[in-house]
Amino acid sequence: MLLNISRLDMYEGEAELRAKRKTLSLLTDESRKVVEGVRIILNTYKQILKEDKEGINASIEEAKKVEDDVERYRRSLIKELMSMGNIVMNREDVLRAAYSIEEIVNYIYSITFRLAQIDPKLFKRVIAKEFEELILMAADIVQKMSEVVRMLTINQLKVPDIAIEVENIEKEIDVKYRTLSMKLPSTILNAAGGFLILDLLDRIENLADACLKATDAVTILALGI
Repeated sequence: MLLNISRLDMYEGEAELRAKRKTLSLLTDESRKVVEGVRIILNTYKQILKEDKEGINASIEEAKKVEDDVERYRRSLIKELMSMGNIVMNREDVLRAAYSIEEIVNYIYSITFRLAQIDPKLFKRVIAKEFEELILMAADIVQKMSEVVRMLTINQLKVPDIAIEVENIEKEIDVKYRTLSMKLPSTILNAAGGFLILDLLDRIENLADACLKATDAVTILALGI
């Protein structure tokens, strides 16, 4: 009898381990796809400065595909969690992390789409270098967020340290965002163009906030693994 109970416990332990590996693998794939997405923003911006309309349209389609892919990963994760029943105890934390990561890619698509609506002369004349720097910072924070997710399967103890790096980049983006926001009104005569650029700055700043939110959700998840 004791032997049977021991075997049952062993089976349940192995099943829980497989379930955790599967869910964390899907979560990691989701975050990797978001990293691919944020790189599209920089490519789109460079295409805009070159006035490459065909390339811009291709980037918008690519960003939409990444958004759809991330949504599919999240749906697959939900299906896996439902099939596992109560094996994974922290299902709510997993889902919170998955939805937070998906929120980031929604900003990526909207930023890419709105970039295409702006006259490239506005960037060239006013804030071309500064705006590119902001995009690179956005790419950095997404990369760090993805690294936090990856650490769930490598070394959960490193998650808080990398989370601090995400927080620091988010603060730097806030400073850059405020600087550019204050610079724009005095340098852009076209009110409509200035409004579009301010909207883009807001979305990039919100993307950074979403990365911090996702990082917090992953940190909470790490505590339960």
